[in-house]
Amino acid sequence: MLPDAVELADGRLVPSDACLWTTGVKVSPLAADAGIATDDHGLILVDAILRSVSHPEIHAIGDAAAVRLAWGQIHGSCQSGLPTAQYTADAIAQLVRGKAVKPFRFGYFHQPVSLGRRDDVIQFTKADETPRRMHLTGRSAVAYKEMVSGSPLTTYRLSKRMNVTTIVSKGGRATRKPAR
Repeated sequence: MLPDAVELADGRLVPSDACLWTTGVKVSPLAADAGIATDDHGLILVDAILRSVSHPEIHAIGDAAAVRLAWGQIHGSCQSGLPTAQYTADAIAQLVRGKAVKPFRFGYFHQPVSLGRRDDVIQFTKADETPRRMHLTGRSAVAYKEMVSGSPLTTYRLSKRMNVTTIVSKGGRATRKPAR
């Protein structure tokens, strides 16, 4: 990247006054190397209760799991990572007790974009991340993002005293039918 352009892999320059560079997450090859079934990106293929399809004694969560729901596949983020972790802890406890486990259900409700410490954009969404009309910008978005970002610690502290959930949205009708 240059001060006034972006250089592409083939050497071409694309003029730019500003560039927003985003990066992805590279999945560790550990699961695939261990012989666990993974998708093309290296995510562990899981069933409806987040167990490995090749090794059912292994549960996968967050951005290590290829979690497919009726509306599509969830992506690795804290918004889906915390609920998959909580769900899996509860599911393991139920399995140990010999109880049936209901399939994992989840739906997104927002997509935040941080633009530094003083500006954010929050786009509220349907379960499948389709945008809704409502959004926040500026100071109200910053306050909202700070509240959301601070909620895992608050939730953890509360969970020591009472049963609390991190699953804000199960996605309603969008998540009721299993993925094909």
